[in-house]
Amino acid sequence: MYRFYSNQKPYLLEPNVLVDSPLPIFKSLAQLLRENFGELLTLFLFLLLSLLVYFLRKKKSVETISKKKDTPVDPFVEVLAQLDELANTSPRPAPKPFIFRLSEIIRLYVERQFNLPALECTGEEFIKEVTVHPFLRQKFEEPLKDFVQKGDRIKYSTEQFHGNQLEELLQSARDFVTQANRELESQKLVQQEKLTPLPEPSQK
Repeated sequence: MYRFYSNQKPYLLEPNVLVDSPLPIFKSLAQLLRENFGELLTLFLFLLLSLLVYFLRKKKSVETISKKKDTPVDPFVEVLAQLDELANTSPRPAPKPFIFRLSEIIRLYVERQFNLPALECTGEEFIKEVTVHPFLRQKFEEPLKDFVQKGDRIKYSTEQFHGNQLEELLQSARDFVTQANRELESQKLVQQEKLTPLPEPSQK
């Protein structure tokens, strides 16, 4: 007698069981873009607007600086403003710093007005430059030499100096730039008169 064994095993699970697929832990880039499209578009427009404002301001700043550089500054007007600023400094600087600043102002004026390397020169070199300049040699060699000698004495001497000596040097600096400007303006007028053609005599 044969025993019949069934192939079906009731204790085994159904082979065709429906299985739920697990949810993805990370979202794809496309999905993130779709879900946050509005926020990303707002952020992009904000950055674009910020860059536009930045470049416009930078361009305006560069143009302003360029205009300032292109605008010539009158050395006479500038030196008077610097002398007034030094004279009105409160409290008044000590003699040595005061004279160093005053000398710097005058040398800068001479350098810009007469195209001399005054700032780079020592006192002796500065006087030599003055003696070879036709305008300064003729009109202001002695006043400038006296100014440099008195200034160097204060700058490099151990003596004590009073406020009236500083005022005298400050006034001599004012006199120099004022007279130099007056002489330059006078020369310009003379040159303009030479270049201006004379009117033709009227024929009767």
